[in-house]
Amino acid sequence: MIPTIDQEQEKLWASVETLSSINTEQAEAVLKTTVERSLKQMGFTTPAISSLALKITDPQSVIELHRIEREINLQLNNKNLEMAYELLIDYLSKLSEMTDKDPSLTHKKLIASLMANSAKNSLRASLVNRPNRHQKAGNSFYSPSEAAKKIGLSDQTIRRMCEKGKFAGAYKTDGGHWRIPKENFITTDQQDKRAKAFFDRIDLKNQEAGNVDEFDL
Repeated sequence: MIPTIDQEQEKLWASVETLSSINTEQAEAVLKTTVERSLKQMGFTTPAISSLALKITDPQSVIELHRIEREINLQLNNKNLEMAYELLIDYLSKLSEMTDKDPSLTHKKLIASLMANSAKNSLRASLVNRPNRHQKAGNSFYSPSEAAKKIGLSDQTIRRMCEKGKFAGAYKTDGGHWRIPKENFITTDQQDKRAKAFFDRIDLKNQEAGNVDEFDL
């Protein structure tokens, strides 16, 4: 899967950074959602995250976490997996410092959870045959414009990414139009719809009250 700048993710980070200096409790609630979504988008699954109670004692820690996420995505886009994993360790270390528990023990637990889940996913992948790349079921592909809307880039950028082989299984039709397999993207159409509804509610509540609490949504 291709990590890209996700406009909705950036919107979540902006909400956390703003709330961290206004209402820490609300910021912590949104931060949890942001971090879980962040790891999933980057292709790293760490179930232990769900049991963490993240605390924001310094707004700068949120900015630093966001910065590391951007660096990880950059390295993933450049296919520099080793550097991406080094930065991921820093990311998990920073998360470990934002809890009430022993940071070193928390960090160890997060790393172990990541490794165990990666091993499980690798085994599952080895047992499942990928569909033929030329199997062109219409509802299994996006056009460049649909992909552009999905991840917040221009049509032209998406076409350039296709030409550079950034999307596995992308192909040109006889008419010269690109078709991009949906499996290149982390979220499904249904998840995108739910995410849009979620952010629409955030915008509405921001307009009405100026503060956001995900438990009110």
